[in-house]
Amino acid sequence: MAIKNIIFDMGGVLVDFDAKRSLSTHFAPEYHSLINEKTFASPEWKLMDKGDYEVEDAIRIMCRDIPAFLHEEVRTMILDHEGEMPPIEGMYPIVKTLKENGYNIYLLSNCPAWFDDFKKSVPAFDFFDGFIISAKYNLIKPGKEIYGVLFDTFSLAPEECFFIDDSPANIAAARELGMSGHCFDDKDFDRLTASMRSADINI
Repeated sequence: MAIKNIIFDMGGVLVDFDAKRSLSTHFAPEYHSLINEKTFASPEWKLMDKGDYEVEDAIRIMCRDIPAFLHEEVRTMILDHEGEMPPIEGMYPIVKTLKENGYNIYLLSNCPAWFDDFKKSVPAFDFFDGFIISAKYNLIKPGKEIYGVLFDTFSLAPEECFFIDDSPANIAAARELGMSGHCFDDKDFDRLTASMRSADINI
């Protein structure tokens, strides 16, 4: 069955999420390990993505084991998500071309409730037909339930979908459900376009 729908992840695919860069921007090197453990690598970060925690509540819990004089900078780093995660410029022309070539474009992202802020800062979103954000459904990838939300919400047949994500686990889950896909963990645009063409996508 021909591919009709292209599904994008956000972080690492449409926007550049780089925890090491954020830590280096905001903190001296001796604090990087601690801040990373208590924020980006914490259970609270995943629960924030899942919508189980409001962002401010998650930040408060993350800061419990961080020295008090760092709390405001932790908060700044987390809340300045647009500044910390700029658009990946090379993806804009790909999304634009896919839309012009007649494909439906959707987002399937693990993201907190702040997602709407990105609609103003990611130009490629102008071409999207719909968005599934984990925090709104209390579900996260690679759990298969959130893929089902995508299919049901937009009446998509999995075999007509091609999924682009930077997580091998998320791509594996998509394939188990019948989607085609490409893992963009290497940020190689040539390999991405070659993978789409091998799936008979006009790009």
